[in-house]
Amino acid sequence: MSDPRVWEIKTTDSKDYYIRACWEARAETPEALAARFLRMIDAFKGIDPVFSLWTCGVKAPRNLELVRDRYAEEVAEGVTRDDWGEPEPVYGYWAGAFTRNTPDDRSFAVRCKGGATVDSSFPNDVTFETSSMSNPEPEESAVSYRVFRLALLAIVDAWDPVRTGAYSRQLIRLYGGDSYFPAAWIQYLCPWLAEKITPPSSVLAEHLPNGGLLMTATTETFDIANPAHIAAAKDMAAAMKPLNEMPWPSRG
Repeated sequence: MSDPRVWEIKTTDSKDYYIRACWEARAETPEALAARFLRMIDAFKGIDPVFSLWTCGVKAPRNLELVRDRYAEEVAEGVTRDDWGEPEPVYGYWAGAFTRNTPDDRSFAVRCKGGATVDSSFPNDVTFETSSMSNPEPEESAVSYRVFRLALLAIVDAWDPVRTGAYSRQLIRLYGGDSYFPAAWIQYLCPWLAEKITPPSSVLAEHLPNGGLLMTATTETFDIANPAHIAAAKDMAAAMKPLNEMPWPSRG
């Protein structure tokens, strides 16, 4: 399987924003994954009306509200398959959705892979991203700190990841490097990782009820043209050195 760090640094000049959550091997059934997915989507709906309607489907587009009662079947259809079309659940199940009836500059997509048990660093992940089509720049209110903080927390609550970050693609293009914990706008660390670092004084640090740590470079929409935003993101990345030096997979 490919190194998950490559995904995070293989970006374009787009002005899109995204959240990525990752976790290590965890066996889960399609039923359990469907429950997590729907918990996340329902939380999104409480953030902004733009998240009210979703289209999903591995084989064909379907309105999510029409299939949510049998969404485990949708997840099961998304099992990873080998070159001969045979199921390989050890590599996980794919699920995803995109907002519908929204303007191009207020469109979002979410992609999930869960249930993978392969012995690699972070075989499971969720990506939530702006999905602008004809307009290359998302509308400002769609990528506000409020929206992305709440979306990140919804993902953390639903999926219990090891790490989660909110980024702009321009930030990652410039300062992604080869790190598992690159410069971020917002960074979440699970409880056992949170214990291993000291948040820099230049960022907003919050200890969450679950024991995790949330660090924020700025409560404004992240802008690579703002030196204060960049400095805080780089300070946050530097504080991650102990985590980047850990062996991954962590072996528990």
